[in-house]
Amino acid sequence: MEYLAELLGWWLLAVVKFLALPWIMVLASDKGFVETVLVSTSGAAIGITVISFFGDKLFQYLSKRANRRGSKVFSNSRRRLVRIKNKFGLKGLLMIGGFLSVPITTLLATKYFTHEKHMVPKVIFGFFLWSIALTSLAVLFKNIMP
Repeated sequence: MEYLAELLGWWLLAVVKFLALPWIMVLASDKGFVETVLVSTSGAAIGITVISFFGDKLFQYLSKRANRRGSKVFSNSRRRLVRIKNKFGLKGLLMIGGFLSVPITTLLATKYFTHEKHMVPKVIFGFFLWSIALTSLAVLFKNIMP
């Protein structure tokens, strides 16, 4: 029961502060490489799944609400965002996803890449790669420092 409570805490941290989780697990809690990768990836996957489902509903609601108020469709910031989206795509978003956090990356992917086939598994795989990279850095740092 105690391990389950600890696991829930790690999963919550994976959703909220993904970038810091491998460092905390390896350096402060003395967890191993495989356990850290599995826990951080599974926590991110849970967050991505939940956020993408509710994010889609949120964007549908906001779209209906904006249409009633007659909001401006094209603005300079929206044009810039579309240019960046078209230039870099989902792969570009996933390359910076670890820095942005799970919720922000998932909401952006849900908003702009819903049409892409297998969007949610691609985002989960992107965070899996981030987890391997960050955990590797944390283990390397732990082995270098006395």
